[in-house]
Amino acid sequence: MTTTRVPTGINLIFRVISRMMVALIVSLPIIGLGIALIIYSQTDGSVPIWTGFAALIAGLLLLILGFYMTAVGAFPKPTLGQGEEVQIERHPTMKPAYARIMVALPLFFISAVLYVMTDFAYIFPFITFLIGLWLFFKGAMRYYRNLHITYIVTDRRAIYMFKFLYLHTNEIPVGRIVQISEKRTLIEALTGRGTVVVSSGIGSRMTISMEEIDNPGSVAEALRSMLPSTSAQ
Repeated sequence: MTTTRVPTGINLIFRVISRMMVALIVSLPIIGLGIALIIYSQTDGSVPIWTGFAALIAGLLLLILGFYMTAVGAFPKPTLGQGEEVQIERHPTMKPAYARIMVALPLFFISAVLYVMTDFAYIFPFITFLIGLWLFFKGAMRYYRNLHITYIVTDRRAIYMFKFLYLHTNEIPVGRIVQISEKRTLIEALTGRGTVVVSSGIGSRMTISMEEIDNPGSVAEALRSMLPSTSAQ
């Protein structure tokens, strides 16, 4: 009999704390930037004070949301049936989230250089800062979202699970699968990611889209190998 392991006691505490560290790493630079802008606005009238409050609020929102989502994501997965085994378990890839964050960091540096070391009008570093903040926020939100989407393929079913303000699951038994398809854009093909669509009929409840997963071909092949017409050969 194969079942999911439920984290209890000290293991659950360490799991929650380790995930919350990501929220701290993402949020603290924005909070620190907001505090710095508020301080500078008191001595330099060219720096609008509202920019500091905007960055501070964005950082605090990311921190609160990150704490909540990481705490929710640390709880156990659905219990497997007797003899049921997990074949594949994936989250959507974090590559797009990391890419946005990595692009945002140089923009923050460029904003600081334009503000401190040049005589350009302050509108230029302000614009680059806003673009960087937008990309950073989008990347962080994408990371948090992907962290709490889970795709599970067992020897009996394909499962989609999302945990945020509520738990939402959708599953399709292997015996009811009528179509398995793969979708990739050019960028996804170059970066080794894509989407696997599993259908048992028409309608959202009869379709599971495993979006932006790494190496989607292996997932699709594993599902095809479990279809009755394939496994009987």
